[in-house]
Amino acid sequence: MWLLDWGMRLYELRKKLDGKVIHLGNGWYSLVLGLPRHRLDGCACTSPLAHFYIHHAESSVRELHPFTTITHLASQNRLTPQTEDDLPVQFLFRKRGIPSVSGTTPKKHAWIAVLNFFSVKPKPSFQWTDKLAGLADRAPSISADVEKSALDRSSSTLPFGQSQTGHLDQSQPLSMVDIGLRLEGPYFTPADPSRYKTVICFVAGTGVSGAIAIAAAFIDMKRQQMDTRKEDTLSSSKEVLSVPALCSSSKYSASSTWQRCVVFWSVRADDYVELPFFNDPSSSLELHVHRTGKDRPRLDIAEALASVCHETPGGSTWCYLSGPNAFIAAGETACKAREGVDFYGARWDI
Repeated sequence: MWLLDWGMRLYELRKKLDGKVIHLGNGWYSLVLGLPRHRLDGCACTSPLAHFYIHHAESSVRELHPFTTITHLASQNRLTPQTEDDLPVQFLFRKRGIPSVSGTTPKKHAWIAVLNFFSVKPKPSFQWTDKLAGLADRAPSISADVEKSALDRSSSTLPFGQSQTGHLDQSQPLSMVDIGLRLEGPYFTPADPSRYKTVICFVAGTGVSGAIAIAAAFIDMKRQQMDTRKEDTLSSSKEVLSVPALCSSSKYSASSTWQRCVVFWSVRADDYVELPFFNDPSSSLELHVHRTGKDRPRLDIAEALASVCHETPGGSTWCYLSGPNAFIAAGETACKAREGVDFYGARWDI
């Protein structure tokens, strides 16, 4: 079994895939690539949570890094035309090694400067994601219009199936670069938010990736319900009996259990950027951004959970927790203290 497992992994990693690294602003980056559609053949899992292992030779020959995709693969597979061999998928990451800029340089004696010049200086240690982000940083800066046009041409790569590029942070130059990398996966986390009336995501930092995928599943469900209601309206009207159905295979009924999706994103104020992935005014998705940092309180998960449960009494509740281990542990404690709340803590067991 061990040999079979490794054989399958190497088979998936054999082919290099074309992708792009896009700078979203303030050290946040989006990795966009095409996933061979046959990777989902025979897969009946509709969980919004899936992760991959990414290999980028230019960053490290030996390392494979796990990433949770922000794309809801089930809806992306349904929305992408069957004539397409690849499914556009996205990943989100943040550059860790952003250097701090000092306004002044301390004075040094001349003899110390000479010793420093001839001394052997250790090379700075950059993280894998820093090297990947550095490719986009070194690329020529492009205008927001050019980047928007590029994203529009790949609009289905966005998790909600449409281009949403109007809220990119333009406080610093944007850049984009083509890269080649290898991808292993997907690996699904068993989760079915549609079984619950209320779904709450408590996420911190880059842990927001899973919440984006869950939000994409919620918005897709709402759209399918809307199509189903339109289909029912058309079929009940004598004047339009000959009009074909708008959606012939909808996973969600018009009376689906899942009624509410709430995202609490805890992020340092200095690291915050307005991500374009939650901008869907047509849905009832709720996003609460809690900025932390100096003189700012941390997100009180127990208080936030109690507030949501009070607003929607009755029915079942499921919580998704992602972020640092201490953040997840606090969320698990809060969920255990409330009756009728199920939860999942997204920890990497490597």
